[in-house]
Order: sequence, then C-alpha cells, then structure tokens
Amino acid sequence: MNKFYQIVFLTLLGSIFFSFQTKKMNAMMDSRFYTDSISSKNLGEYRKHNVYLPKGFNKQQQYPIIYATDGSTSLENNFYKVALDSLIDHKIIKPIIHIASHSNRKTVYSTTDPLDGEKIIFDYRNFEYVETFKFGTSDPDLSNRFKNHLLYFKDEFIPQVEKELCQNPNKENRLFYGASNGAGFGANLLNKYPDVIGTYICYSTLGSNVGANEWHKEKKYPDLYLQYGDEESAVFKKESQDIAKKYKDSKSFIELKEYAGGHDYKKWNEAFIRTIGKLF
Repeated sequence: MNKFYQIVFLTLLGSIFFSFQTKKMNAMMDSRFYTDSISSKNLGEYRKHNVYLPKGFNKQQQYPIIYATDGSTSLENNFYKVALDSLIDHKIIKPIIHIASHSNRKTVYSTTDPLDGEKIIFDYRNFEYVETFKFGTSDPDLSNRFKNHLLYFKDEFIPQVEKELCQNPNKENRLFYGASNGAGFGANLLNKYPDVIGTYICYSTLGSNVGANEWHKEKKYPDLYLQYGDEESAVFKKESQDIAKKYKDSKSFIELKEYAGGHDYKKWNEAFIRTIGKLF
C-alpha cells in the first residue's frame, strides 16, 4: 500500500473510531429505563421491577433512590422516564434513581360473597399489599402472601438493586412511593420497619392496617407526604387522618393534603411531580 492510500485508510479508520466513540458516549449520557427481575426466595418466584437511571449514571457516584410499588402500571405510558428526564434536565431536581417493583397480577377467585352469592375476582396484588385482606380463597399460596412480599421488598428487592447498581445509601437517601393499596403497603412498611426508608410518599392510602398496628409515641417514624382526593369516598380521608393522628402523637413529620379529584393515576402523577420537586 503506497503512502497516499495509507493516509486515506488511517483517516477513514480514525473517522469510524471517532464515530463509534461518539455514539458510545451519547448512549452513556442518555437516561435509561428498563425492566429487570429478581428470583425471590420469600415468594418462590421471579419478580420484575422497572429501573430508571438518570443521564450520565455512574456506579462510582451515589444517588437518592425512590422505591415504588405497582411497577407494571408505570409501563403503560412511560411516565417516570419522561417526567424525571424533564425535572432533571431543567434542574428542578438533582439526578435520582427510580425503581418500581411489579406486583403479581395473577387472578384468584374469592369464596362466595355472602351478600349476593357471587364469586369475586381479585389479584395476588391485593393479598401482597393488604395485610388484613379478609376475602376467603382456597389458594394455599395466599395464606402468607403479605408477610412474604414484605420480606421480599425489604430483604431482597432493596438490597439486590443497590448491590447491582453499586449504591450504598443511608436511610435518608431512600424514598418510597405508592398509591392506593400500594400506598397502604408503604404505610404498613414504615410502621413495621421504620429504619429502612427515610421518606414515604403515599397517595389515596388504603389497606394500611393503621388501627391494628402498634404505634409508639416515643419513636420517630419516617417523614410522610400523604394525600387523598376530595372526590374519593370517606374511607380514604379517614384512613389518612388516622395515620396523621398517629404521626402527631409521636411528633413525627407528616404533610397531609387533600387534592382536587378522585382515585386517579393522573392526579397522583401530578402530585408526585410536585412533591419530589419540593424534596430535591
């Protein structure tokens, strides 16, 4: 090969390498949103979860992490990636990680409803999120479902995610987000294990077991941002107010708000953006 062609060849090779490196760097700078899974010993099954990593994510850096319920629902409109990208790009919040655990949507029939003689269909999700779910079923997998899911969330989900992402946050840099029964699960988690997560965001909380749980006036519970809709039934307002009373008795921080609207994901999404904008 003569000198001229050597120069052309090296120039083209350099151009290709530069283009490859540029694409690689751009890919590294983009935020990521994907689905992963964990083999849970407590539940005896694989459990999926969504992962949002901010632009320029670096395992050598530490980030606040939001752990959420109902991850399968958040896949429907890619809300979290779009919202978090925008909030971070506009410097409204600092870069954060968002991890949303999927619930098990397998359906199960309850025993016959004594009121009308009909059988009612529920999801495994109901038994995972609500400790006091009383509808009978012959499915043996559901007898300890809440307890096993709680242990999965606390002892498997959180530690494994943090290990894979090389994160070692303290309690204050872990947050929880949930709505409806997912929020009820969070309110139960903060009562039973208050030292795991530092801040909870719970909307339209239902199934928190607030009345049956033990609350200690001398204990400081995690910070709680609690909201319900003015168009929701009275049960949502009462449950939130009962939780707020327990918090005030222990002098723990709580922000209780009523938003305009009903039991609606769009309302929860709007409130979520406002709340994390204030927190970060």
